[in-house]
Amino acid sequence: MKRTVKGAIVVEPGEGKRVGNVEFLAESADTERFNLSIVTKTPRSRGPEMHTHENEDDSFYVLDGEFVFEIEDERVTAGPGTFVLVPPGVMHTFANESDEPARMLNVHAPAGFDLRLS
Repeated sequence: MKRTVKGAIVVEPGEGKRVGNVEFLAESADTERFNLSIVTKTPRSRGPEMHTHENEDDSFYVLDGEFVFEIEDERVTAGPGTFVLVPPGVMHTFANESDEPARMLNVHAPAGFDLRLS
């Protein structure tokens, strides 16, 4: 359950706003500074098409499994504990090319990403 405690937002496990395979923990309605979500990818699944964000930093922290990031024309394999920061204007995407599920934290700053996915 998501609740407010003396101005703080508390989201219980699994209770964030879900949009497909993305669970938003910090939404634009909570703060204009950033969105925080958990992205879960099934085995052998692609993420979004190559894209950029004009005015947002897009960052990722791998929790479980393995992701392959495509950043411009390079591929980066990222296992648990790997952090990737993609600044505005840099083409990128990601995929789970493994046979196991994978999860990562995703931070968009400033907020607004959740509003585009809804």
